[in-house]
Amino acid sequence: MRARLLQRDMRPGLLCYLLPILVLGTAVPQAYASGMKVTCEVTPTPVHSQVMAYESYVFNVAMENLGVTVEPGEPVDGSGQVRYTGGVVVSLRITIKGRGSYDFGESTTGYTTQTLEEAEYYVPTTMPGNGTVAYVSFNYTFTKDAYEYGLKPYEDVEVTAKAAAYYEVYDQTTGPAAPFRGPEIASSTAVYHLIDETKIGYIEGKLIDMADEVGALSGLIRPEYVNTGLYVGMLEEMNSSIRDGDYTSALKTYQRYDEKYRLNLISSLTREASTSRQRAEAISELERRVQLLELELENNINLKELEIDQLEARYAALSQTYQLKQAELEEAKQSLTTAITAVFIASIAFFFLGRRSTTSNIFGRRPRESEVRDDAAPGVR
Repeated sequence: MRARLLQRDMRPGLLCYLLPILVLGTAVPQAYASGMKVTCEVTPTPVHSQVMAYESYVFNVAMENLGVTVEPGEPVDGSGQVRYTGGVVVSLRITIKGRGSYDFGESTTGYTTQTLEEAEYYVPTTMPGNGTVAYVSFNYTFTKDAYEYGLKPYEDVEVTAKAAAYYEVYDQTTGPAAPFRGPEIASSTAVYHLIDETKIGYIEGKLIDMADEVGALSGLIRPEYVNTGLYVGMLEEMNSSIRDGDYTSALKTYQRYDEKYRLNLISSLTREASTSRQRAEAISELERRVQLLELELENNINLKELEIDQLEARYAALSQTYQLKQAELEEAKQSLTTAITAVFIASIAFFFLGRRSTTSNIFGRRPRESEVRDDAAPGVR
C-alpha cells in the first residue's frame, strides 16, 4: 500500500527584516531580564519546527525595552570595572547536534552526539528607547545534510537557535573606545530539526515497510492475539504526519513502532498463525468426517436403491403372475357358469321328463273326475 503524500514546499518566501507588529506565530520562547524582552521569528516559517538542508533562513530578532534602568557609564559588574556604554549587542548562535536512541533488552536509551557545528553572529546597536522595539536580522544557510554530518537517516539533527541581547560594555581602564560584549540582558531559544531529501525518502520508505507489515492484519478474521486497532492506528498516525509534512513526528511514530511494538506484532502474528493452523486442522478433520459420512450415506442410498429395484422387479413379477391367474380365474369362472347353466337346463328337462313318465300317456287326455266315479259305481246316478 503506497500512502498518498502531501506535496512539500520548503522554498523561501519574501524575507521581511523589519516587523511592524510583534505577533510571532513560530517565535521562540520569550525571556525577560532587566526590563527587556527578546523574541525571534524565522523566515520562511519552519513547518512543524523543521528547517531544510541547503536552504537559507532569516532570523529576525526583536528587542523590546520594557524599562532598562542601567544608565551609560554605570557599572554592570560587582567590581565596578566593567561599565555600560549605552548600547546593546544582539547575538544569534546556531548549534547543531545529533540525537538518537538504541535498544538493549527491554530498555531504550537516548544519546546526543558532540556538537557537529556551531556558529555565532552578533552586531552592536543602540539600545531601543523605553517602550520601543528594535529589530536586527541575521541570514543563515544550512550547508550540510545529515549524511554530511555523519548521521544516519533515523537519527535526528537538532538545531538550536539562541537569540540574545547583551550589554555593550567597556573596561574602565581602556575606556569607551574599546567596547565589548558584556552580561546578557535577555534571550530566547528555539529548537528545530534539520531534514533533507534523503531523510524524507527514508521516512516515506519506512511508511511503506510499516504498511506492508501491518497490512497482514487485514486477512485476519476475529483475531485473538493481535490488537489490530493499535497497529492500524499507528500506521494512520504516521501517514497523516507525512501528509502534513511533519516528518519529525512521522519518524518518531515509526521508531516507537519499530522499537516497542514490532516484535509484539510478530509474536502476536505467530501465535495467531498457530491458532489458525489448529483451526485449519480441526476444519480439515471435520471435512474428512463429513466426507466419510457423505460416502457412507451414498453407499446406504445405493443399497436402498438396489433393494428398491429388486422390490420393483418382484412386484412386477407378482403383478404379472396375478394378471395371469386372474385371467385363468376368469376363464374358469366362465366355464363353470356355462356348465352350471347346462346342468340347470338339463335338470329342468329331466324333471319334466320324469314327471310325464308317471302317466301312461304323457300326451293323452286325463280322465275327468266324473268319469272316474262312473266307472267305479255302475248303476248309480
